[in-house]
Amino acid sequence: MGLSDGEWQLVQNIWGKVEADVAGHGQEVLIRAVGTVPTGSALLMFGTLEKFDKFKHLKTEDEMKASEDLKKHGCTVLTALGGILKKKGHHEAELKPLAQSHATKHKIPVKYLEFISEAILQVLQSKHPGDFGADTQGAMSKALELFRNDIAAKYKELGFQG
Repeated sequence: MGLSDGEWQLVQNIWGKVEADVAGHGQEVLIRAVGTVPTGSALLMFGTLEKFDKFKHLKTEDEMKASEDLKKHGCTVLTALGGILKKKGHHEAELKPLAQSHATKHKIPVKYLEFISEAILQVLQSKHPGDFGADTQGAMSKALELFRNDIAAKYKELGFQG
């Protein structure tokens, strides 16, 4: 399920737009991830936010938009993902510690990474419609799926069934 060189280039090009405002993109991704989960799962996603002491008090979208801590965390999330995407599928060294912390410390199920991936696609489409055509959307979708599949494999190695 690898990406071609051309697809990786599309991913790198659009990710350059993210890096111009990684904190703003990251915050919007986290807010959208909470808002786009299926009915019933939204509380689970909010529950995930509550696992972090800095986010326990955030109950509304307005509170999330006003949170500098959520913005910083969004920056952390997208910076880590950007580092992985730049490796063009050769991300073992970057993925291992990320999987370790998300499986053992944060206990973030792979399903939540699907919500985040969908939110990333939505944010890119809304912020960069002229640069996020069908080819770029397809390439980014494949790159995010590769990331999720690889992290799921690491979770399995760690015995985490999330």
